[in-house]
Amino acid sequence: MAGNSLQFFKEKVNLLEKKLDVSQRLIRAIELVNSTLDLSTILEMLMTLANQLINTEASSILLMDEEKGQLYFAAATGIKKEEIKKVYLNKGEGIAGWVAGHGKPLHIADVSKDERFTKKVDQTLGFITRSILAVPLKIEDKLIGVAEVVNKKDGREFNPEDIELLELLSTAGALAIQKARLYQDLSDLFISAVRAIADAIEAKDPYTRGHCERMRRFSLIIAEGLNLPEKEKKDLELAALLHDVGKIGVPETILLKDGKPTAEEWNILRKHPIIGVEILKEIKQLHSVLPGVKHHHERYDGKGYPDGLSGENIPLIARIIAVTDSYDAMTSNRPYRKGLPEATAQEELLRLKGQQFDPQCVDAFLNKQEKISPVNQLNENSST
Repeated sequence: MAGNSLQFFKEKVNLLEKKLDVSQRLIRAIELVNSTLDLSTILEMLMTLANQLINTEASSILLMDEEKGQLYFAAATGIKKEEIKKVYLNKGEGIAGWVAGHGKPLHIADVSKDERFTKKVDQTLGFITRSILAVPLKIEDKLIGVAEVVNKKDGREFNPEDIELLELLSTAGALAIQKARLYQDLSDLFISAVRAIADAIEAKDPYTRGHCERMRRFSLIIAEGLNLPEKEKKDLELAALLHDVGKIGVPETILLKDGKPTAEEWNILRKHPIIGVEILKEIKQLHSVLPGVKHHHERYDGKGYPDGLSGENIPLIARIIAVTDSYDAMTSNRPYRKGLPEATAQEELLRLKGQQFDPQCVDAFLNKQEKISPVNQLNENSST
């Protein structure tokens, strides 16, 4: 009798330890999901954590497209995860559609025996779904999507504990997704405001129309080639759009002059990076952008301005903009000269590599030249 009691006690202790371990892992998972504001990262984390906590073969997250009133696969595990993003489900279609329509979890032990299951997803992924657990993603009473896990690795059925775990993870995930979306909306609004400023600068000179947008695009090509992290890409994007904001303080008679500026006019024009920093420095969100604005006319050999910096003493963000700014200037038309052919401009970048330009930035730009659309197709009359 005592032996049976001891065994019962051990089983209870083991069960409590298991629940404690799961609880701790769930808490860490929720903390991890809320550690970022990048939506794609959040979705990937949610799927990975769901697979680990519930021990499943695959998972996916569908979000609601408010305009279409349909669910789309925002993220999915597997090698064909990009293909699945093209699949849309109506409310009521498939397991996820049923969950979206009814707003409650659904566990199907054998999908082959349930008429609600659609083979559309399996056919796209080349996957075989045997069992599935799906729960709604909600913010208060508003459905924003559905989370699914598929096929337990041990072959067992999903149990109430699995449902509870996925619901808890989905509650935290829904909040993180909503937060990331709000952040993205604010970020998009901020970028739109920056674009408006860039457009205002270009309005002073009809020959610069489209320059800032091309700068943004070209600079991101280099960022990809250098494998820069997302934060640095975002800073670079803003710096490219705002690099010439200081030209607001340059008289139009100099900016619009048909010909090369005089020495006095050149001295005035060379002040625009400093003027740009003065304009932007009070905006806290742009502090990391200022080095690109201030130093984009520095040269790799130290013969640039305003501070005569050289080599890697020049901030990377400015070294990137120096390459794309010069390239766009060379290939753009001006009243007093026609833009160079792209091949000629690229040869010039190579010739000045290590002198005017950072060699790595030049190589990163030219190695991705298939992404460089003909400048004159973007804007027939443009320059810096």
